Amino acid sequence: MLRRRIQEILSRKFPRWVFDDRTGPLDWSVLPMEMKREIVKHADIRTRHSLRQCSHQDKQIVDSFKISLPFVRIESDHNYASLMICESRTQILKVLLTRKKFRFRRKTVVQISDNIAGEKYEEFCKNEDLDVVLQSLLGIISWINITIDTLNLDLKYPHDAITKYLDIHYRQCFGPRRKTRVICSSMEFSCAQVHFLPIDETRIISDLVTNWQSGRLMMAGKKYNIVPMGHFAEIGQIAFWKPSLLECNLGALISGILWKMAGEMVYYYIPGLEVTEAEQQELARRFEAVVRRHGVVNVLSITDGADVERKLYVKISTCGVQIQKAGIDEDPRFPKEGCMLDWMCSKCDKSVKSWYFRTTNRIKGD
Repeated sequence: MLRRRIQEILSRKFPRWVFDDRTGPLDWSVLPMEMKREIVKHADIRTRHSLRQCSHQDKQIVDSFKISLPFVRIESDHNYASLMICESRTQILKVLLTRKKFRFRRKTVVQISDNIAGEKYEEFCKNEDLDVVLQSLLGIISWINITIDTLNLDLKYPHDAITKYLDIHYRQCFGPRRKTRVICSSMEFSCAQVHFLPIDETRIISDLVTNWQSGRLMMAGKKYNIVPMGHFAEIGQIAFWKPSLLECNLGALISGILWKMAGEMVYYYIPGLEVTEAEQQELARRFEAVVRRHGVVNVLSITDGADVERKLYVKISTCGVQIQKAGIDEDPRFPKEGCMLDWMCSKCDKSVKSWYFRTTNRIKGD
C-alpha cells in the first residue's frame, strides 16, 4: 500500500525522466511534501526521532501526526536503565543504558535492539553520565503528540531523569497522559521514590510461574491494597507464590489445593488447558462436585469436609482453567468484561501489553 501510494505521488509530482536517468536513490530534500508526510505516517518511532533532528521542517512534519504507543516499559537499577517502546508485536525499540568505568572514567554504554530480549543489538559508548543520556532518551516519549496506552515500570533505583519524567506527566489525575494505564512490575517502587504515581495494577511474575505438566504453566494470584509511604495505591492481581505441586494432572492439582485450603491464595490460573466433557464428569464424580454453567464456563463447586468455611470453584472454558478459593457462602466471581484468564488468554486478549507479558513469562498461545 505504501509503495503504491509513493508511486502515485512520484508520477504526479515528478517527470518520468527524473527517475529513468537516475542511478542512485532520491535525496530526501528534493522529495515533495506529500511524499514526506506519507513516509512519516508509516515510519516507526526511531525513524521519526531521527527525522526530527534533521531540520525544522521535518520536525514540523513529524509533530503534525498523533502517535499512539500501545506499550512502553521503563526499567532501572543503580547502574542500569532501559526504555522499550512497542508499537506493535514486530515494531519494537529497546534501548539499554549501562554505567561502566573505563580507565578511571565513567561512560555510558548504549545498546539498541529491535526485540524484547535485547538480542542482536547495536552498541556504542557515550561520554555523558547515565542520567544525562537517560533524560535525552525519555525525551522521545515526551513529545506533545505522543500518547501511551500502557506504561510498565520496573524501578529499583531512583534515577532523577525517570522521577522527573513521571512527576511531570503522571502525578496529577488530569492532563494529556491521564488515560495511560500504569502497571508496576516491582514492589520496590516506593524505594524508587515514585510513590506519587496512580498505580492501576501490579504484576510481579518472573520466577513465580510454575511448570506443572508437559511444559504448561500455572499462575497464582491475590488481591492486595497497600499504602506505600502514606499514599494510597490500589494494587491489582499479583502472581507471587510458587506452588509446590509439579508434574501433576488437574485432578492431583485440585487435591493438592484442597489439602492446602487454609492458605492465603485466592486464584489459580492455567491458561490454554483443554478439559474434555468426559474429564469434567470424572472430576465431578471424584470430588462430588456440583456442576453449574455460567455462560460458556462450566463451574465445579467442590466442598472439603475438613474445612467447613471454604469451598473451591473450578471454572473450565475453552481458554483454560481458573481455580478460585472462596468462602462457603460466596459465589464464583467472573469479570464483567473479557475472559476470566485476563491477559493470560491469547485467544481473547490481542493487545500488545498482554502479548509482552505472555511472551516474557513463556505462556504459549501467540
